[in-house]
Amino acid sequence: MNPPPFRRLVSRAVVLSALATLGGAHMAQALTLMPAKDIPRTVSFGGACISCDLSGRQLPSARFLGADFSGSALVGANLRDVQFTGSDFSKADLTRSDLTGAAITGADFDGARLKDVRLDGARVRGVSFDGADFEGASLRGVTFSGVDLSNARNLKQEQLDGACTTGTVRLPRGLTLRPCPRD
Repeated sequence: MNPPPFRRLVSRAVVLSALATLGGAHMAQALTLMPAKDIPRTVSFGGACISCDLSGRQLPSARFLGADFSGSALVGANLRDVQFTGSDFSKADLTRSDLTGAAITGADFDGARLKDVRLDGARVRGVSFDGADFEGASLRGVTFSGVDLSNARNLKQEQLDGACTTGTVRLPRGLTLRPCPRD
């Protein structure tokens, strides 16, 4: 049986208040205590949430600033228009997540599972994807700059054909990436 709406509102207010008072290192960990799948759009994450399970969470437009989500599960998460700045998602599982329109800068996705992820329209700068698995990933309209994809797994030319680069990009042998059109 679901709690009455007022009780859910109070519960959410208590959790959000706790997030505000916990600060950096524990903010993301407190997030996993929230019973609902929807997260407010104004949330910023910092600190560590290593091996957290945030699968299926609704996190559109969230900001991940220097956050450590290494080894975490974000399977099927809605991460549309998020900002990942200086964040660690190494060995994280983002299978079937939607990162459409994301701004990803200075992040680490080494060994991450990006199977069937949607990165359409993302801006990716200064990111390492060493050993990341791109099987079935959609990269339409992605702009890469200063990115290392040289050891990415399951990355196909067909995926890169819809993306472009504005700077140096290291690619696996035999793959190419076209320059982005100049405005």
